[in-house]
Amino acid sequence: MATKAPAKKVAAKKVAAKKVAAKTTTKITAKPEPVYGMPQEVKDWIERAHSIMNHQRGEVERLKEENKELKAYKAWASSRLTRSEHHD
Repeated sequence: MATKAPAKKVAAKKVAAKKVAAKTTTKITAKPEPVYGMPQEVKDWIERAHSIMNHQRGEVERLKEENKELKAYKAWASSRLTRSEHHD
């Protein structure tokens, strides 16, 4: 009988541990996230700032592409002008 009594205690500890774990997880998930309110002026300002940033990002990309094309044209024109071919 001495061997059966410790087995019951171990089983009871495992069940108790599972109950404790279940209780702690429900407390964490049941807690709602805080909602922060802000004035409409602040929301409008943030939205406007995002719009300006997106516009500027697009403008930078367009200018980078234009710069790349101008550099290619400059290289072509430079080689064209420095060639010493004479067509008669």
